[in-house]
Amino acid sequence: MVELAGLQEVHFNGAPDDSGGQAHSVAPNVVVLSPSALKLETCQLAFLVGHEIVHIARRHFDEDAIALSVFSGKTAQWTHHGEDAMQLADGNFGLALRVSHLWQQQEQEADWLGALLAAQACGCSIKAGALAYFGQDSEFGGGIAAAHAPSAERMRQLLPFTESARRLARMPR
Repeated sequence: MVELAGLQEVHFNGAPDDSGGQAHSVAPNVVVLSPSALKLETCQLAFLVGHEIVHIARRHFDEDAIALSVFSGKTAQWTHHGEDAMQLADGNFGLALRVSHLWQQQEQEADWLGALLAAQACGCSIKAGALAYFGQDSEFGGGIAAAHAPSAERMRQLLPFTESARRLARMPR
């Protein structure tokens, strides 16, 4: 998946518990998986990993750093580290609301590209991967709540990509 996403390398770390959600990515190239993520069915895990790889490949951290810096009155070059810029939103609900539209777009992009990555790399259908993942009754959401649409909405947004994922899943790996 890493190569398909156009990346040279991604490091995978295990989280000690599930307090940070099932998975998250950290700039510039780390995916962190919780113990419960590692218990998911293969295609659900492939979708989850693909989703996080997309955040890295699409450089969402850079977008976040620029938007948060500008909306908080800092220069756009204030930080080169998205994680540092995210600290600007800690306790600043107004700032988080100003950039929540960006986060929502990033999550939607990570969902559909992550589902397609899982299809091409692992042969996973959207139904077995993303839809099964969102369909589970889980307390895990991870991330900043303003960024994540309800699971039913995320599932609805993925349905148009079902046939594309089916074709990718049938391609030789």
